[in-house]
Amino acid sequence: MIIIEGNQRTPEWEKACLGSVGASSVNKIITTKGKRSTQRTKYFNTLVNEIIKGERSEDRFCSEAMQDGINREEETLNAFSFLTDLEIKGVSHILPFNGAYYHCSPDSIIVGEDAGVEVKSVSEKTQIKRLKQNKLPTEYILQCQMSLLVSGWDLWYFFSYHPDQESLLIEVRRDESLISVIKEEVEFFIDELNELTGRK
Repeated sequence: MIIIEGNQRTPEWEKACLGSVGASSVNKIITTKGKRSTQRTKYFNTLVNEIIKGERSEDRFCSEAMQDGINREEETLNAFSFLTDLEIKGVSHILPFNGAYYHCSPDSIIVGEDAGVEVKSVSEKTQIKRLKQNKLPTEYILQCQMSLLVSGWDLWYFFSYHPDQESLLIEVRRDESLISVIKEEVEFFIDELNELTGRK
């Protein structure tokens, strides 16, 4: 496992993630049930385009709600650190090995502990719903498990936040069965990408 230092959403980070399968996009390859995602072909074509052109695709979508979450990320991370009393550190991304074409870009990692952090700053309505469910939202299961795959760690913190509501903190542990499926499908997906584009 290799931790790449640096800041996310910079030109350097964009270049490093070019044509690479990120943990936040693994749901475009498979579902939580291990079946092929209906978004697989479109995502495949997006990465092919990135590899050939050498630049990030314009197909990468960021909604207004997603941008709001990005804008409040520092506030959310501070809230996580205050609640847990854990020291955190930002990094660019994590690779499972040198030259890998899949990665995760954690919102933070825990200093002195083998664990990562995924934070979400959400609307009040969404936060109330999550608090009632009191579990890892289904849409982030694959992302967290792939992050555990990439890092090799046993623990990932999921933190959902709204300033006017109670925070939701979930400790995500490894699901080895799902991780095995993720690894197999992601590596097959990457092999197909490399074969089509001639990437080595």
